[in-house]
Amino acid sequence: MANSDFSNQESSNHEVHLQAALGSAPLAGHINRLLKKPEIVRARRFAQMLDGFHLKNTLTEQVDGRKAVIDGRSVVNFGSANYLGFERHPAVLEAARHALSEWGNHSGCSRIFSSHENIVRLEREIARLVGADESLICANTSQVHQGTIPALFGAAGVTIYLDRYAHTSMHQASLIAVAKGARLQRVDIRDLAAVENQFRDDSAQVKVVMIDGVYSMQGHVPEIRELQKICDRTGTILYIDDAHGIAVYGERGGGVVEMLDLSFENMILTAGLQKGLGAYGGFVAARKPVIDFLRVSSRSYIFSGTLQPQAVEGSLAAIAVCDSDEGRNLRARLKTMSKKVRQGLRELGFVVPAGDSPIVSVAMGAELKTLLAGRKLFDEGVYVNSVLYPATPKGEGLLRISLNAIHTDEEIALLMTAFSALKSYLDGYRSPLGPNFSYLKEFAGRQLRRGRRSSSEWVKKLGL
Repeated sequence: MANSDFSNQESSNHEVHLQAALGSAPLAGHINRLLKKPEIVRARRFAQMLDGFHLKNTLTEQVDGRKAVIDGRSVVNFGSANYLGFERHPAVLEAARHALSEWGNHSGCSRIFSSHENIVRLEREIARLVGADESLICANTSQVHQGTIPALFGAAGVTIYLDRYAHTSMHQASLIAVAKGARLQRVDIRDLAAVENQFRDDSAQVKVVMIDGVYSMQGHVPEIRELQKICDRTGTILYIDDAHGIAVYGERGGGVVEMLDLSFENMILTAGLQKGLGAYGGFVAARKPVIDFLRVSSRSYIFSGTLQPQAVEGSLAAIAVCDSDEGRNLRARLKTMSKKVRQGLRELGFVVPAGDSPIVSVAMGAELKTLLAGRKLFDEGVYVNSVLYPATPKGEGLLRISLNAIHTDEEIALLMTAFSALKSYLDGYRSPLGPNFSYLKEFAGRQLRRGRRSSSEWVKKLGL
């Protein structure tokens, strides 16, 4: 529920402005130098120009199923990655409450010293779910990468091949491995023939390729089965981050590894518990020798606190529901919903990729067009993610719809009605002067009505 004492001023303070630090302290000087970096300068200009317009860093005050109050407006949330709705499931909530009364709020120590028996049980259940020998849990998926990648691949004589669409958390963890001597190479998994040639020509002692199981922005599953065959032929290790596939794909909900019947013989699987399973935590699953090695070498595992008991018990309950008839029915509903929404959007004239993932990306293109589209949907009572560079290539903005199995038929109907209104809205703004200029007048007018700057300032800032 909303906090009635939460003032408009406090809400405003939540916004990110990237303003210069005041004072003469060394920290202020350092921050101001960082603010001059080109990518930060661009972000800062965008923040100043948008001035609360972009639906980023929003504030959610109330949640009721998939209805929410976001930035003061009642909307249906189509931006949640809790694809099956398990974060609201009665069995999950009851398990979390029981864990608090049984175990308290935290174990108080690192896993290297001691583990509550329920987290050991959770690791076994995760391994069973995905079909691995064993698994190891960290606080989240990013920490899993930061512990696993440097421990296994941080040395000279290692080549890390990172798919161009792989999640940035794998890239950041790979940079730690590079600092320890590894070589990092970007590849495009869409061209498997070229990738196989690269792997075969590489004489490195250890080669590993890192890829998403489901692309978080585009929402499709890459050709992982064929990639695993290439890895086996070229002596390359396969490393998958299936954060968006766990609980969504597979008969049990074991993700793309289960769905594609992949082998753990030469593969490492990582994923999170906070999306499809609606809980919290990250894990790595593999053959027992790999997990045993990580228990004594993963810095994220050794030097971080463990998951809170309520997250552990909530995850166990979510896995039980996931691997049940109810879970299978939810996955079937999600797949049907995805196909229906994609077909409806195409009939309206939007560009939508094929597939049955709960992530449905709608191509927009120009950045202002993407922002205006997101705002228009918001006005119509629907919240989706408006995604711009660097999450997408420049000029390839998109709207990301995250479908959840607990979205009602009425909420899906509202989504389609909102996109119908959006299509008419966008068709009304066309100009031969370029894609950004096409939407500048509307953008400036909206900001002016919101009490923001004059339209002439927007023209100057955009360089038009």
